[in-house]
Amino acid sequence: MDKLAELSHGDNVVLGATIAFLIVSIFNWQEISLGEFGDAGVSMWHGVGVIAGLLAIVIVVWQAIRLANINIEVGVTPSMITAALALLRLIFTVIKFLVDGEFRTFWAWIGLALAIIVAVGAWMNMQAAGESFTDVRDKVSSMTASSTASGGTAEAAPPAPPPPAPAP
Repeated sequence: MDKLAELSHGDNVVLGATIAFLIVSIFNWQEISLGEFGDAGVSMWHGVGVIAGLLAIVIVVWQAIRLANINIEVGVTPSMITAALALLRLIFTVIKFLVDGEFRTFWAWIGLALAIIVAVGAWMNMQAAGESFTDVRDKVSSMTASSTASGGTAEAAPPAPPPPAPAP
């Protein structure tokens, strides 16, 4: 419990809301009544919701890595990684919410709200660290520029052929 106290307010919001999201994800997000045959429904773990669920698991694992004080150097700050994961999860949750919106239940609304709360918590982390989304863009563009300059995956363009000689 002492380790949780070391987390920032934004990290606590991210971790708590993500765990709540995972719990809500097992309930039926879409449900239809079949009359005398009962009800049928699907949880968030159906269709594109699987990606949102996997991203939620990655967020919990990432927070656990940070709690364990394990430093993983990936070129961006931990709050930027959390924000990127939270934003991706929000996007896939919104897609799940809108695409499979027919016969939506209360649990789908709660899941959407929790995804928004996680994104806000990740944004709070970035603000506390003095970072913004333009910093993320600049860092990623500098990383891609340095990998290209150091002979990364980009190849140099071949020289242009000389212009044809004029005919006599």
